[in-house]
Amino acid sequence: MTNSEQTNKLYYRQLHLETIDLEPEDFEQATLLSDRFKNESQQWQAYVKILGLLALKKWLSDRHLTLDNQIESLPPHQIISSEPICPLKVNGFTVCLLTDENIVNEGIEIPDKMINSPKFAAHFYILIQVSVESEEAILIGFIRHDQFKNQSLQKNEIGNYQLSLAQLNYDSSHLILNLKYLSPAAIKLSENTLTESKLTSWLERIFTEAWQPVEEILGNRKPIMTMAFRLDQTTEQLSPKVVQKFLKQSQITENPRDKTQAYLSQPELSDTEVNKALVQILQTTEDEETRWQIAELLWEIDPSHPAAGVRRAIDLGMQLAGVPVALMIAILPKLNQRFAVLSRVYPLQEQRFLPANLKLIGLDEMGESLFEIRARERDDYIQFKFTADPGDRFSLQVSLNSATVTKHFII
Repeated sequence: MTNSEQTNKLYYRQLHLETIDLEPEDFEQATLLSDRFKNESQQWQAYVKILGLLALKKWLSDRHLTLDNQIESLPPHQIISSEPICPLKVNGFTVCLLTDENIVNEGIEIPDKMINSPKFAAHFYILIQVSVESEEAILIGFIRHDQFKNQSLQKNEIGNYQLSLAQLNYDSSHLILNLKYLSPAAIKLSENTLTESKLTSWLERIFTEAWQPVEEILGNRKPIMTMAFRLDQTTEQLSPKVVQKFLKQSQITENPRDKTQAYLSQPELSDTEVNKALVQILQTTEDEETRWQIAELLWEIDPSHPAAGVRRAIDLGMQLAGVPVALMIAILPKLNQRFAVLSRVYPLQEQRFLPANLKLIGLDEMGESLFEIRARERDDYIQFKFTADPGDRFSLQVSLNSATVTKHFII
């Protein structure tokens, strides 16, 4: 046993914490369930978490309570993740189990989604330390959801709440009384804190109030495609003539004999003919970069054209510690019933560039990272494009230092 473990054990004894003995069959079951993972670190992570679950199950059973979840049926990603295991069900309550081998006195971290997501928020957060060498687990303490919310805790740079051990309730008898005699309705969960934006509804022109037309949020800031052109000197806008010249020069067409080429071969196109040429390319090419280029052109010369998909933006300044930036989202139907999604962060107000190290992070439905884009010095925007299927859920985080804003979406 290490010095740190000995110190913690003495500290826990002084608090009169409950110890749960781990039996040989517990270690056998943990070995069996963790061996299905190939990665050695994942195996050990799973091994410790399963022992923690078995300890909780045994502790509850000794007090005539039942852990409703079948441990062997839990999703694999919950077992190998470093995050708490949630949701677990006990007597109608949702429980979140935090378990580790060596819990230091400085405290623990709880991901934002475990507090604010309707899918993961729990009535009780229970902390158990697993000591494999000593063949025991220690129930450190717990905290109720409503008590957690009253703490006004700050998030760290990765968006997790930091909770000190002093903020836990060490008296396990209080947990038993709550689980046996309290109604789950007495602890109000954060059911409405996670508001999803349904992007396919945007295609039907159904928007929530927070998501505004891009022009209203960005003001006079020149859009991305406008920067690549010499604008009409009179209107300072993209003209059909300018767009036609660009299309000819860049040869954005896959078949020189198609309708697009016929349009482009004309000396000068009208507004309507330019639109038709752009839509023809958008509806026939499979090249994703080309489609986004065409969509950006259409946004400039005919923003409401149905073929160009939809884009919307939100000012994050009030939520991101006053940093003047906006998040733009665009959705563009693909040829195969899927959807292309563009996420982009712009500076606002008088700021020409984004703050260095500002991050745009994509998360899947389980909160696992999909991508991370970091602003460099003198970046006037950062972006990421991806493809999603109907029903897919994802989140976008914009963060700078300790400030983080998360927006949730469903296709």
